[in-house]
Amino acid sequence: MTTEGIIRPKAEFLQRFLGDETVTADVSSVTISAGIQLHYADVLLCPAQDEPEEMAYMHFYPVADGNYYLQLSFLPECNGKANESYRVAQLVFQPAFFEQWPEGLVCGKQPFRFDRCTEQAFTLNSQGRDALEALIRDKDNLDFIQSLRRQEMAIGLLRFALEAFLVPDEANKLPACSFLSNNSERDKVLETQRLIMEHLDHPMTIRELSREVAMNECYLKKGFKAMFGKTIHEYQQFQRIERAKELLLEGNCSINEVAFKMGFGSASHFSTSFKKIAGMKPCELLR
Repeated sequence: MTTEGIIRPKAEFLQRFLGDETVTADVSSVTISAGIQLHYADVLLCPAQDEPEEMAYMHFYPVADGNYYLQLSFLPECNGKANESYRVAQLVFQPAFFEQWPEGLVCGKQPFRFDRCTEQAFTLNSQGRDALEALIRDKDNLDFIQSLRRQEMAIGLLRFALEAFLVPDEANKLPACSFLSNNSERDKVLETQRLIMEHLDHPMTIRELSREVAMNECYLKKGFKAMFGKTIHEYQQFQRIERAKELLLEGNCSINEVAFKMGFGSASHFSTSFKKIAGMKPCELLR
């Protein structure tokens, strides 16, 4: 996993938890302090979508020896009113944040391994909700004391997430798949996601992925859906079209060339898949 995908939240996060029909504005970013960034976006749910459950997620990513990213993602309670926006937010703690303390202090007595990716859901309490709302609301023309208060609130949310990890309950388990509470099983699903991204031009079948990561096909499909909010096929197609967009916008390849580069059997198949996922034909993207 690259640091680019961690520090620049994109639509994938929203679509993973809220569905493909989610409409979102551009993500806004605010620096809380050295090593702490806040990203948030207003989204509009499709009328046919189920109202999402309020939930928070902690994702931990080791990217190199002694370098860690920790991301807190917050999905608040939906207000249930038609055509009103729904705000989601992410707090990202970058390597610079962890470098403030000796590595032994950071790694010691923690609830997760520092040599592997970790994901955990947790329930945000009222105090945490208030802190998150204040972080988003109060971001302009701050004096030094107000800036310190914002940093304290961000670190308080991190502390709460870590404490929730130490005392897991039914509400904090990863959705739908109890076997994902096992680190090794989660690692297999994360490895599947990595393999998918490495083979976008020649998509691997579920059977091939299952054999590669040594996981039962049924468990793999269920676990992948729980962790990424899409079936393996949906995720592959979405990522292939995202990559195709990048190639088209670079302007070095024709539509036919991009179609074959991304492993589509024909330009018409590519065009149909592109419109289904991107909402437009490839030629419309280039106008």
